[in-house]
Amino acid sequence: MHLDVALRTLRRHGPWGALVVVLALATGFAVLRLVPPTWTAETRVLYGVAGLTGVDQGLPAGTLAAARAAQDAELVGTPAVLQPVMAELDLRGVTVEELGRAVQAEASGTFLDVSVGLADPEAAARVAQTVVAQLALRATDDQLAPAAPDAPVVTLDLAVVQPAVAPERPSSPDPLLTLAGALLVGLFLAALLLTWRARTDTVVDDEHDLAAATPAPVLAHVALPAGRRLADAVTQPPGDVAALRTALLARTGPRAHTAVAVVTCDPPSLDVAAALARAYAGTGRDTLLVDGDLAAPRLAAALGLPGPGLAEVLTGTVSVVEAAQPTSVPALRVLGAGEPEGDRTDLVASRAAEKAWDDVRTSAEVVVVATGRADVAAAVLAAACDEVVLLVAPGRTHRDEVAAAVHALHVAGTAVGGVAWVTGGRSGR
Repeated sequence: MHLDVALRTLRRHGPWGALVVVLALATGFAVLRLVPPTWTAETRVLYGVAGLTGVDQGLPAGTLAAARAAQDAELVGTPAVLQPVMAELDLRGVTVEELGRAVQAEASGTFLDVSVGLADPEAAARVAQTVVAQLALRATDDQLAPAAPDAPVVTLDLAVVQPAVAPERPSSPDPLLTLAGALLVGLFLAALLLTWRARTDTVVDDEHDLAAATPAPVLAHVALPAGRRLADAVTQPPGDVAALRTALLARTGPRAHTAVAVVTCDPPSLDVAAALARAYAGTGRDTLLVDGDLAAPRLAAALGLPGPGLAEVLTGTVSVVEAAQPTSVPALRVLGAGEPEGDRTDLVASRAAEKAWDDVRTSAEVVVVATGRADVAAAVLAAACDEVVLLVAPGRTHRDEVAAAVHALHVAGTAVGGVAWVTGGRSGR
């Protein structure tokens, strides 16, 4: 994964990754709260032999002490040791078998390590101390008989080198290890989530994403005010639409007549087209705004336009001069979609429509056509225009939608001249 892709994915979906980490840590805290803790007290005992000098009875003193430590390691968990311990401490609610599973011992040379894991840290320390005391008592009783009448008595000595104390934190579940494990699991799952989103996320969020679908440049960023009516776009267009007009004027040059098709992937094309037409009219150019979305017309209803529209013009029923209607904005006329009969794709591709469209193009200095979503009919209308502007909503439009629009326009014999980023407003045609 490239660094720029990783950064974009982190920017888009970082909060979800953070949520996964937080949930993993919350799970770790829940484990610490719900799982009964085990407190382990540990003690270490050193075995020694008194009364042996050199090699008596064929056994070195160290070997005898190590053998006794290994023997006691196996004896620690048996009833012979634990029953006296339970009786001395008056342990109730626990059986010898359960206590035997809680007591562990391991011999290492002449050292014996005893550990006791219980639900009470104080009880664990007391049991460990009493177990060692019981082993010492048994060692005292197991004195070795002297080999000769004048030989010294051989005894086993147990010295506690590490006394058992109540542990400060549980051994299971260990808080630090549990939370560290939860954090690592959370980070791993978050990394998997972000990697998956990087591979599956097709939302167009910036120009890098857009370049994967079309090489067309971004001409302008247009912010549509939320909650405004279509009529407001005609009378009070957003100021940043002037940047789109400027970019198009630079591309078209000094033409006598220019037709601009506004095709959309997601944003409402008629709102942007109306604002663009108003911006052209503001420069004194004779401008005609056309609602070319024959599938879902909006202009006539929004402005209260009576009579025929583009559909009737394309069939030759009326002329564009008769159907176009003036507005309160000087130099701006509008042409509604009308009421098409039959298939609208056949209508816009008919021979009569080709001739009628030439009349529409030459009826004003600038003709702005809102085609709606980039289907076949919209692509045919766009192919008859000089410039094609594709509207893309960053964060909402998907790359496959842009690719489908580009393909439809290419099949119709035209291409996207530029892209306008559109924010705000609402999804629509």
